[in-house]
Amino acid sequence: MERKNESKMFSAVMYLSLVLGALICAGINRMSIPGMIVQVCYSLILGVVFMTLLHAGQDMLWQQIPEKLIYLFSFSVALCLIGVASRYHVGMFILLPLAVVSRLDKLEIKVVTFGTLMMTYLCNAAFVNNDLGQMVYYLIMAVAFLMIVSMLQSREELPYAAVILTALCLALFVIRCRFQGSEMFMQRYYLILELGSLAFLALFCAILQLFTVHEPEEEVQEAPAQELDMMAYLQDDFPLIRKLKENDALYRHSCEISRLSEMAAKEMGFKDGLAAAGGMFHEAGRLLVPDNYMEGNDALAQTYGFSEELVAVIRQHNTGSEIPKSPEAAIVMLSDCILSTGEYLQENGKRSAITDEKLVMSIFANRMEKGSLAQAGLTQEQIERLRTFYVAHAFE
Repeated sequence: MERKNESKMFSAVMYLSLVLGALICAGINRMSIPGMIVQVCYSLILGVVFMTLLHAGQDMLWQQIPEKLIYLFSFSVALCLIGVASRYHVGMFILLPLAVVSRLDKLEIKVVTFGTLMMTYLCNAAFVNNDLGQMVYYLIMAVAFLMIVSMLQSREELPYAAVILTALCLALFVIRCRFQGSEMFMQRYYLILELGSLAFLALFCAILQLFTVHEPEEEVQEAPAQELDMMAYLQDDFPLIRKLKENDALYRHSCEISRLSEMAAKEMGFKDGLAAAGGMFHEAGRLLVPDNYMEGNDALAQTYGFSEELVAVIRQHNTGSEIPKSPEAAIVMLSDCILSTGEYLQENGKRSAITDEKLVMSIFANRMEKGSLAQAGLTQEQIERLRTFYVAHAFE
């Protein structure tokens, strides 16, 4: 329920910001009522596309934005400034949301944010003031900003990124002035605003880096605590474990997947607690919705407060909804496929006709062919080690 309320608030603020930006554009340009309605309609259509992309599928993009309030605030400010930009120059402040998403690993979030900003500028500024040259300038600077900041490996590299972006800004300014000194002098305040807004974006990025990036040592220290949290889900007194025990067949199957997944993850040096919990609850949704356990899984995850990491493993083990995005999700998927196939062959009297090695090899070949392991973060060597592990231990 809390996530739904958060989603509704997120959507409402974004739509209001888009409409407000359109009204600002119409107001300062003294548009007629029909013209104002056109601008609002453009903004609403963009809003529908934007929110659909952010909320599409079970793995919603907006849930993967860590600083949602900062993202929402920066986007709202940028959308209003785009309305102002239809008549007055506002510098690169409209690129503020890109400073928030540039540090994220999720490419889709960057693309959606970039696309929405540029399309909004096109509709509410470029077409209104007939200045496509400024649109090209923002396109180049936005792409460069995203690429350079995304490639930063440490805070020490921020000054180098600032130098590169400043040089690009100056080069584009000279080109825009057609290399004419008189034009450059007339547009000097324009350049000051550009460089000032760029400096603000760099400072904003640095602040976000300072307060949200952790050193590796801290991550190593936190890892054992996360594993302990996962193991708490597997205790006999955990409510969902007690419910699983009421369905003997499902509980036995879940225990087998959990045991094998934990062994495989431990063998590979991955998060064995996460793999064990993912294996235990991978089909727990059958308790609620027997015909659609993935839907039941989502409901149980909210009821029992599963972490996002565990929810992802449970959801991604079933490639019908989403392929694995982590080694642990891939391990749960493989454990389930291998053991379920073995059980099916056993029930049909065909298990003795195929060796353990052949069964495991066929499962791996099938998953590799379908691309199920393509985004799991596994190297070819790790896949080979997993294959060897399952041949040796899946049916012992």
